[in-house]
Amino acid sequence: MRPGRTKTTSFSLDDATLANLKALARRRHQGNVSALLAEVASREAKFAAAEAYFEKYAIPPLTDDAVERIEAEWRGEPLPKPKAKRKRAA
Repeated sequence: MRPGRTKTTSFSLDDATLANLKALARRRHQGNVSALLAEVASREAKFAAAEAYFEKYAIPPLTDDAVERIEAEWRGEPLPKPKAKRKRAA
């Protein structure tokens, strides 16, 4: 972030959220919380564009199970097994 090219604002955050933001900023942006927030805002704008694209072309949203599997994969955990479908009694 360059001085003179930014605007100053403020946020009201609880202590835990602020601590998490500062920790993430240390890991990703040498402690620069503003740079972290700019990154998050940019990512959210891309998500909004993707959501609009999916809606325009009638692509259904991910199910909760699909999200769970993706998150487990990101964390390097074994993938949860799909829930067994019940067979109808004859």
